[in-house]
Amino acid sequence: MSITCRLTIITLCFCAFLLHPLLVSSAELRIAPIKVYESILTNFKEKKYKNVKTALTFIEPIISDINTRFGIDLNPELTTRDERCYAAIKRLLFYDIQRIFAIISMKEEKDNPRVLFKMAYADYCLLSLEFLSDEAYFAVDKKIRKMFAKTYLDLGKESPYGKKIHPDINMFKLHAEEIVGELSKVVL
Repeated sequence: MSITCRLTIITLCFCAFLLHPLLVSSAELRIAPIKVYESILTNFKEKKYKNVKTALTFIEPIISDINTRFGIDLNPELTTRDERCYAAIKRLLFYDIQRIFAIISMKEEKDNPRVLFKMAYADYCLLSLEFLSDEAYFAVDKKIRKMFAKTYLDLGKESPYGKKIHPDINMFKLHAEEIVGELSKVVL
């Protein structure tokens, strides 16, 4: 086994103990999804398809939730060894962002919506690295990042002076739809 493989496995195991997955119960996920997505993208670029397939098993509950929630089936494309798999990985990240926004909008999780939103933003940061190789997307990336910042404020905040601003879920839904719309132009 190569050193990069070993380091990837060690990193995944280490993160399993440190990071608590919030979107699916911890009994279903053993590792933070963003770490798995990073591993999948890295291994796909290095043509380590067996590692991609192994990493996908860690996020199977998320994939099945995406498949049922959005009425799609990413599994056949994720198991190929060509550009269809790479496109499916990017769509998986896109749908995970959309899924997190839906969870926040419907208040499905008892966890802090701001933490969930940060997970969606981490997914976006990983996704943006993939499509920013083309200079045409720099302006789009800047716009989407500003939209994320504005949408984060819709989830409420506390000032250091004790004043609490309550979340505005309706504005969050509106801004989240705008983000999804912009992302869909790039990813889909």
